[in-house]
Amino acid sequence: MKLRIQNLFLLAAMSFLVQLAVAQTDNGPIRCENIEWLDLWAPHCNDAKLPRVLLIGNSITRQYYDNVEAQLANKAYVARLATSRSLGDPALLDEVALALKQNRFDVIHCSNGLHGFDYSEQVYSAALPALYGLITTQAPQAKLIWAMSTPLRDRDAHYQFATGNDRVKARNRIAADFFANKPVVLNDLYRALEKNPNYFIGGDGTHLTPLGIRAAANRVSDVIAEALGYPTDLVNFPTGYAPIEVGRRLGYHLLSSGHQYADYYRKYGVHYAEVCTWLGALRYAQAVGDNILIDRLQHRFDEFVNTDSQYCPRKDHVDHTMFGCLPLEFFMLTRDQKYSKLGMPYADDQWKLPDNATDEEKAWAKKGYTWQTRLWIDDMFMITIVQSQASHASGNAKYVNRAAKEMLLYLKELQLPNGLFYHAPDVPYIWARGDGWMAAGMAELLRALPADNADRKQILEGYRRMMLTLKDYQYADGMWNELVDEPDFWPETSGTAMYAYAMILGVRNGWLDYDEYAPVARRAWLSLVNYLNSNDDLEEVCMGTGKKNSKQYYYDRPRIVGDFHGQAPILWCAYALLGK
Repeated sequence: MKLRIQNLFLLAAMSFLVQLAVAQTDNGPIRCENIEWLDLWAPHCNDAKLPRVLLIGNSITRQYYDNVEAQLANKAYVARLATSRSLGDPALLDEVALALKQNRFDVIHCSNGLHGFDYSEQVYSAALPALYGLITTQAPQAKLIWAMSTPLRDRDAHYQFATGNDRVKARNRIAADFFANKPVVLNDLYRALEKNPNYFIGGDGTHLTPLGIRAAANRVSDVIAEALGYPTDLVNFPTGYAPIEVGRRLGYHLLSSGHQYADYYRKYGVHYAEVCTWLGALRYAQAVGDNILIDRLQHRFDEFVNTDSQYCPRKDHVDHTMFGCLPLEFFMLTRDQKYSKLGMPYADDQWKLPDNATDEEKAWAKKGYTWQTRLWIDDMFMITIVQSQASHASGNAKYVNRAAKEMLLYLKELQLPNGLFYHAPDVPYIWARGDGWMAAGMAELLRALPADNADRKQILEGYRRMMLTLKDYQYADGMWNELVDEPDFWPETSGTAMYAYAMILGVRNGWLDYDEYAPVARRAWLSLVNYLNSNDDLEEVCMGTGKKNSKQYYYDRPRIVGDFHGQAPILWCAYALLGK
């Protein structure tokens, strides 16, 4: 009883100090807005099965509330207190006190800093202890999370920050300093949304787009889940983000999709990006035992081979030869020799010098490399995937061994000291999907290589060096940019998905430290799922891109919705997350 009286006395004292610091008029405290509002919402008031969470904040909190509630379904009952009141306005304390009297909360997630700009930062700072004192006194059992306020972007030019954003940053620093030595978890929503204008484009510069709402909700729901004792790893995901669910949507979506790149299809056969998507859907279906999806994918493939066999690609180029990985996957699934007879020649002919070979192709073959060598970073997926599949299907290590030798050549000739790769030796730009092919190719090869392979150690070192640098270039929302090391470029989804896939395989197979890289892969996965639209098409996918020594060229590349270059690697992530 004595301790409670002391706490109440302390709270009253702090409230009095705040009153002294508040900007005043003759009629009382300044009201910073002509219309002040309060939105207090507390569902499941008579239920006691789950813990209770309270979100305190503003209109941004109200925006992401529904998503957070959905992502925490079956974990917590989520209430909200959204208000226009700012720290500095004593009415804020009254409103919070009202909410805390209604229910016992196990976690309180609080944000305040976008309203009340008529109050100085000195007033904001002076008012913070009173709010903290109120919460800790009225809800001593609750775990407190303080969320940094989200950025303000220019209303008319969303690629720029608004003039008031400096004040948001100043208030965030005040909060960070105040809570530094207190038992409070900081959730840096500012940093999570800072780098991507797409979270604000089309609005008023303050409020979030649907994409931004989902990104904010991911961060809020994850930090709350952790406070409730739920793991945020590569197994446990929020509602709507489970790989089994996302993979199913994408796998069946492929069945309703036609051939992309019609001109390419008629000239060269089925495009490698479609092959990659088909392979991803088939591996996913096997991972979850979805026999209906397997049957439908197999029927579609058989129908393609039987009626459109002229569109099976020729074995004359790495982009075409990789087609062999798909029938080999069907062979390993069914043991039907017709698939082996179709797939194995693609792997064999990649090292069989054609009669019309050029001098350069002959030179590569003489050194033991494939005559299709061209030292493009894309190759290290195209070559390794078909050779690895041939090794798995035949049990003959010669296929994976020669792919390993090829990989060492590419690493020696193309890998930069930091582990990344230029798009080409004469194009000094780190293009996301180009490096993605290398990342995924090394991961596929490491998965296929036996432990005693002589080249494995060097390939693993090259892979780890790349992953370490990629980790440092990932933004807080989980994305990587179109040019990886260019902070002003736009987030690109196909490259992000390929990096995530490589890291997921890394932590699953012990090539990477789980605690260090699993959070990186998780952030990427959550963000990628946010970029799936209502038709299950991935957005912000860079179109097929040749090399050009121009930074602007990469910035201006068109972005295609639902392109197989993006559909494929997010499917890879789905089955990799399932442990396959």
